Amino acid sequence: MRERLLSRLSKRSDHMLYSLKKVSDRYLTRDTKIFIIEYLLNVIAECVRANFRTPFIEKKEELLIHLSELKLGRNIASKDRVSSQQQFEQMQNILQYMLREIRNMPESYGGSRVVIKHHLTLIRYAHALAQRDLLVKQARQDLEENKKARALERYRFALSIIEKNGSIVSSKREKARLQKMIQDVEMLLFDKNSDDIAIKRQ
Repeated sequence: MRERLLSRLSKRSDHMLYSLKKVSDRYLTRDTKIFIIEYLLNVIAECVRANFRTPFIEKKEELLIHLSELKLGRNIASKDRVSSQQQFEQMQNILQYMLREIRNMPESYGGSRVVIKHHLTLIRYAHALAQRDLLVKQARQDLEENKKARALERYRFALSIIEKNGSIVSSKREKARLQKMIQDVEMLLFDKNSDDIAIKRQ
């Protein structure tokens, strides 16, 4: 029974590490990455204590190096953004997997429920941020095609998503950026409407 549990745990942890590598630093904070890596190292320690052989144990050195780089601020940050529906769906699947795993994390691995809840909130914000990036990308494409009303709709939707995550400090910066984008498009629409009215009066 215990071997089956450890086998499932090590496989899920291996998938968690794979998922972690796929998520840009734009979406996962340094603290959340450290939290996940420390959890994975705890899983390895549990397997070693139980004398349970699993290929995941071989990832220990890789995890320790990554953890050290993160704590020292030496890791090469990737700020890649979601720019297509396919990328967003992939990111969504990865983040949903992380949410499930962390939600079910025993306190003996991940600390208190308060700490776990904090990182769940950050991962939910990561999902919101990924959706925001896709909407902004689509809105810019709309503007290039002179579809200002459609672009405005996307920007406003992106703003509503970010506003739902107001407890996250960095969301305030994203909110301000989106508000500026919305104002710029509203100015374009207002100018166009003014021109239309002037033409009709001539």
